[in-house]
Amino acid sequence: MSNKEDVEIKPTKKVEWIAGLKVAFASLGAKQKGQYSWVAKSEESYVFTAEIDHVDKENNVYNHGEGVFTKNVPPTSKENGDATVSISHAQDLFDAVTDALANELRCRLLLVKGTKSGKDIGGIKAAADGDSWQVSKVDGTVAEGFGFTIIRVE
Repeated sequence: MSNKEDVEIKPTKKVEWIAGLKVAFASLGAKQKGQYSWVAKSEESYVFTAEIDHVDKENNVYNHGEGVFTKNVPPTSKENGDATVSISHAQDLFDAVTDALANELRCRLLLVKGTKSGKDIGGIKAAADGDSWQVSKVDGTVAEGFGFTIIRVE
């Protein structure tokens, strides 16, 4: 991948890349519900993943400099032929962003690259953003598709 395609990261705190999503979540004291979950929870907060090299740039918009991450999740249901585990992961993510928004919870953001939907090769690598983030918007449902926005708050 050329440098022109790389996401420019300007963290306010040092970012260290960790091999493996499970290990990266654990570094924040968070445990995934399932191996491919997009969200985990620690005792203090939700930890959301932002796939910064996602091939679908239209539905996964990450701008570290601006402190904004927006994700749109396509409709997920049995009627669409989606696997039960995919529906469960989408529902877990929807429930977490809805809860975080309703309760104005501070969250963490885990920057991820190298997933099956990413461009990078060589396995999944993740880094915890050192700042606090907050869900500012949630629209839709799991069955109809939903989107959310997370913003840096400190």
